[in-house]
Amino acid sequence: MVNQLSSNSRWPLYGLLIVQLLNGIVLMPSNNFIPIYLNETMDLPVRQVAQVIAFGQVVGMFASLVGGGLSDRWGHKRVLTLGIVATALSGFAFVFRVPWIVVALWGVSGAGLGFATLSSQGYLTLAASAHTLGLFSALYNWGYTIGGAIGNPIAAVILDRGDFTILGFALVGLGLFTTLFAAILPSIHQKTDEAEPGTSVGSYKSLLNGRIALLGLLRFLPTCYYGLMVLLPLLIKQQGGSNTAVAWYAAGSAIIASLTQLVAGRMSDRWGVRYPTVISFIVILLAIGGTIITAQSVWGLYIFGAFGVSAAWALSTLLPGMVTVAAEPDIHGRVFGMLHLLWTFAMMLGTLLGGALLEINIRLPFIIVGVLNLIALGLTVPFFETKLWQKQKALTDAL
Repeated sequence: MVNQLSSNSRWPLYGLLIVQLLNGIVLMPSNNFIPIYLNETMDLPVRQVAQVIAFGQVVGMFASLVGGGLSDRWGHKRVLTLGIVATALSGFAFVFRVPWIVVALWGVSGAGLGFATLSSQGYLTLAASAHTLGLFSALYNWGYTIGGAIGNPIAAVILDRGDFTILGFALVGLGLFTTLFAAILPSIHQKTDEAEPGTSVGSYKSLLNGRIALLGLLRFLPTCYYGLMVLLPLLIKQQGGSNTAVAWYAAGSAIIASLTQLVAGRMSDRWGVRYPTVISFIVILLAIGGTIITAQSVWGLYIFGAFGVSAAWALSTLLPGMVTVAAEPDIHGRVFGMLHLLWTFAMMLGTLLGGALLEINIRLPFIIVGVLNLIALGLTVPFFETKLWQKQKALTDAL
């Protein structure tokens, strides 16, 4: 039995975009100000601040495994609501001053992010038609960029006029409102009469073969580059740039990324997800090459950094379309769970790689991620070779 709305109804899509924007307004300030809160208010050294942040990421990795199975079993909307309420409650981390409570609440934030990310993407793939998935994927990702553009200044005003306690209560309040909004979204999870999928790691074994495994690599390899690019503002500063230069880079790259997401989404709707995916990898490789050549100049880091990050965001926009190519709807939850785990691990690996190698040679980490993305570009050929997978499926069905 399929409990799904008419394809003509846009309410699930518009509702999801509103939820994504509201969640972005809560999530982005929380992520940006928690290091400052831990360092200045909790008096934790930078090393321990990094450990707390990493703890949240690790919790998010494991939550993505559990959440993927739950999303396939319970439906994407329920897991989305659960993830958002967890994100909302984590705002109390800015209220309490007890270290273990703050650490635990930040772990709740990581779990909430994992649940909300994979379930909202799964909901998107069911709510959007094949001809509009690219556009709505771009608008979906705008929830983070525009949400941050709205939420961060508001948070700054609150902190200028009040303190972190007021910010915490504000985040909790808006987060709970977002939870209520998510709860009224229509349920469009596809249900079958077959046995319900498990939530254990074992239920993911079927995802480790064939096309889905390639999709995992296509998610993991470019994200290593994006994890490295987290350190780009520091590189700009080291090469003589000012704080204003860093701020202009952040603003400019966000604008270019937003436009790139729209272009990639529309291309995907018109010509399929294959061509914009290949183009995005080519742009990333060109950006890496440009960064290697101009690594000692601020303008080079500006230009090639902005275009490389924008291409990486384009790949995120194309991800739901790639999932529909590789997997049936009844396992989308677990697929997105696996992809979120790989994304988190790749972000950590890319950042650690950059931190370790940039002190040795500024070009070395970019050479390594360039090789990884060259491999990823080559993997797009077998991934999009539909006839190959049709033949393999026919052989499997015949056995």
